Formats: sequence, C-alpha cells, structure tokens
Amino acid sequence: MKFLLLDDQRGARTVLKRLLEDRPDIDVVEASSADEARLRVETQDIDAMLLDIRLSDAPNDRGGLDFLRWARSTGRTMPAVMVTGVSELAEIREAMRQGAQDYVLKDELCAEMILPIVDGIRERFALKGEVQRLREQVDRRQGLPALVGASPAMERVRKLARRVADADAPILVRGATGSGKEMVARAIHYSGKRANEPLLAVNCSALPGTLIESLVFGHQRGAFTGADRRVRGQLELAGAGTLLLDEIAEMPIELQAKLLRVIEDRKFRPLGAEEEVTLDARIIAATHVDLERRIENGTFREDLYFRLNVVTIDVPPLRERDDDIPHLVQTFASEQARALRFTDAAIIWLRTHHWPGNVRELKNAIERLALLSESDDIDVAILEELVGNDSAVVERELTRLAKTLLTLTTKEPSKLDAIQRALVEQALAVAKGNKSAAARLLGVHRKMLERMVKADATGDESDEDA
Repeated sequence: MKFLLLDDQRGARTVLKRLLEDRPDIDVVEASSADEARLRVETQDIDAMLLDIRLSDAPNDRGGLDFLRWARSTGRTMPAVMVTGVSELAEIREAMRQGAQDYVLKDELCAEMILPIVDGIRERFALKGEVQRLREQVDRRQGLPALVGASPAMERVRKLARRVADADAPILVRGATGSGKEMVARAIHYSGKRANEPLLAVNCSALPGTLIESLVFGHQRGAFTGADRRVRGQLELAGAGTLLLDEIAEMPIELQAKLLRVIEDRKFRPLGAEEEVTLDARIIAATHVDLERRIENGTFREDLYFRLNVVTIDVPPLRERDDDIPHLVQTFASEQARALRFTDAAIIWLRTHHWPGNVRELKNAIERLALLSESDDIDVAILEELVGNDSAVVERELTRLAKTLLTLTTKEPSKLDAIQRALVEQALAVAKGNKSAAARLLGVHRKMLERMVKADATGDESDEDA
C-alpha cells in the first residue's frame, strides 16, 4: 500500500519514512507542502496519509489540517494519521471530526508509537481488499457475468436481467430443465440493490402442500399438531432480498390463491397468526412447463399467471445457443481442480452433441472428465468414452430390455401398465419411500409420480381405448 508523508521538515520525513518502510508492503510518497501533497494525491493512488498539522514555523499555520479538509471535500476517504504537538488539542479534535483515524505526538515519533497505528491501517486495508475480492468473485459466479455466452439469445437474457435487477415487480423465468433458470434468478438478485440481502429458494415440487405453506408463510406456535414454536417462513426470512419460487406450476391450487393475495397486498399472515406481516422481498418464479396449458386444464390460476407475468425472461435451451458451448466449456473447466485442454475437434464434438439436460448436463460432463480422464488433453476419443457412450449404452440396454419384455407373457391386460407399475415400485423401493427422490430416479415430477401411484391403486387405465 502507498502512504503519503506530508511534513515540511526533511529530518522528520526521514525518520517517519524509515519507520514506515520497516513494513515490506508499504511504499512512501513524500511531500513538503500542501500543494505538493495535492499533486501526489491527484496523480497517484494513495492508500493512507501521515500528515503534520503544521507545515511551517508560523504560529497560526495549520497546513496539514487544511490539506485534510481539502482531501475530504473532494470525496477522498483514505485513512489519515496526524502528527501534532502537545498544545494542539483543538486541532486534534478538528482532525478527528474530519475523519482522521489517529494521531501521534511529535515528541513520541518512535516505532513503538507509529507502527501499531500503521499496522492497524494495513490490516483494515487488507480486509477491504479481501471484501472487494469476494464481491468480485460473487459477481463472477452469481451476477450477470455468470450468465456465460455471447449468443444473441443469451445477450437478450442478460440485457433483460440487467434492466429488472432493481425492480420490485414479480419476475417469471421460463426455460427447459437444466437451462439455467436458477442462475438467471441469482444474476438478477446479485446485480441489483438487493445483492447484500438474502436470496432464498423454495422448490414447490419437492414438498407436499401443507409443508410448502408452512415453509413459505411460516406458522405460529399451536397452529397445527406438532407446531411447538413459532417458525418464520421464507417470505419473512427473505427480508428485503429475493424469494425464488422454483417449479411454481407445482404449487397447490389453494396456495396459489394465497400467493396471489400476498403479491397484490404486499402482506401475508403466517399460519395461526392474528397479525399480518409486511412483505419486503421481491418474488421470482421459475418453471419449465407450459403455464398456459396448465391454465386450460385448471391446475394453475390465470390471475396468478398474469400477476407473475409482469416481466418474463425466457432462458433458451442449449440447442438454441450452441455458439455458447465453447465459452461454457472453458468456464466449467476453469472450476475444476485440474487444467483440462480441449482439442478443436473435441469442441466441435461438444457443439454437435445432443444435450437434453442442457447446461446442467454439459457441466456434469466436464466434471466427469475432470474426475475420470487419464489425460488433461481432451480429444474426441475421450469424449466418446466418457460422455457419448453413456447415452449409447443406455439406448442399447433399453432396446434389449424392450425386446425381452415383448416376449414375456403377463396376467396384466397391458404390458405398458405392468412395466410402469414395476418401475414405480422399484423407484420407491430404492428411494426408501421418498417420493421426491423416486420421481428424480424416474425422470418425472413428483405430481406425475403421485398420479401414477394413484392410478395403480385404483386400477384406472391411462388409455381409455385399451
């Protein structure tokens, strides 16, 4: 860091400079007058100042204090330490009012007095640098720079995200599974005025309706059986930040009405509470399904859709932005513990590969390469072995199983129903009864799994013509 040393006496500057430069990370810039000090500040990056209050032998000289006033009037906030005489207590108080961090008496210019003050400034300077580094890191990983890609489609997403970052209105983020909807929500949050506030997320498809209501709205003690204490919901915990309602289409219809009222009134009432709580958070909803179709079949409220649809951001699937794949590969590779290098042919292979899981699948593939590849140089052969053949093996195995099943006889009138029932039962067994985990194994949503289980229990045929 760079210290400005302002003192009219060369001998005093020599002593102070020697003391300051005892620390290896300090560079000293000298000035013998206020005018010279102004020039140093205006032309160099000064991090801290050590100022003599008097810059001449004149009894009324207060040049160092006047310089501090000038520095503060120009918006410069670097730490300042004043060098003063015992009789200058009024000037010391004024310097403190101007933002000086400390002072040292001229009769006590020694290492024991100066260096602890300097070390305190150094520690605060290092902490400030660390905070700035962490903020830049968060911005790269969570803010707009995290939306990797130079394609027109991603540029539209970034532009819209930037425009709504400070908005209070609800935002609807739509896109295929794995396309990066949550990343867009995070970019909006960390690029706006709420960046220092909480960002909370609720997956509406992961929990039953009763638990979602308690999780989102909170509850009072005694609101229901087992409610032995007051629990603040995510709407309250989000404070002035952002609440992301992921998979909003899976929210139970009765909770949709309650959410609509919250958005319109900016107030909500926790379960069992008498008083309402003011909503300060901004709501972002995300979905991969066709909400218009859900409205048609009566499983999603049209009025809630219009309230959420104030601003809609459509996240493109990876097949519509294959030009971004090289940038995404470079970004994901840089996050790995080892340095992966991709040949031009490998990049072409990655660009033409089918990615049904979109960006998430591509990221997982890069992580797999970092773990399993024996070479840091990734070519087409390695990709086909560790990435491409996975899907090929699955396709071959499914084909083999299908042929085998077709040759079997079953008491069931429909082999498709029998296969579905067996898959559901096995998925629930593997997931130990956890329906959300079983749904992930099957590649369907929890609601779909519940309908399949219900159909099996009632014997309802999925095909009315069968």
